[in-house]
Amino acid sequence: MVDAEKEGRRARRLFSHAHMSDTKWRKLFLAVADAGLNARQAIVKFIDVDEPRPMAFPTAGALHPPRPYIDTMEFGPIELRAIEWLEILAEAVTERRTPGTPPRREPQDLDGARAVIEKLGLFLLDDTPGGLRVIGYSR
Repeated sequence: MVDAEKEGRRARRLFSHAHMSDTKWRKLFLAVADAGLNARQAIVKFIDVDEPRPMAFPTAGALHPPRPYIDTMEFGPIELRAIEWLEILAEAVTERRTPGTPPRREPQDLDGARAVIEKLGLFLLDDTPGGLRVIGYSR
């Protein structure tokens, strides 16, 4: 069960600045999906997990406003306020089911993603060697 209040308390305890809200995350995911950029993959860092994890980029169907979560194939429902940061990758890497077959690599439109996100305004973005990071919290 999603416990948004618990995640909010954890975030306030661990970080000094919250840059995102549930609404801002939803707006970002919906805008990128609606822009037709075909964003396929992101890396997500949760506030309560040490290692970042890959996930499919959320589609409009994964959003359930006004609920404070999105539904993911990898993790099930996740609380939006549990996202420390999300990185849109320059290249989506999809593992193949056939053993010995190399993964599929597809470029993702980072310039397009940046333009869409910046048009929304008030998002803290950081360029990384592998993509474009949206910062949810900072210390």
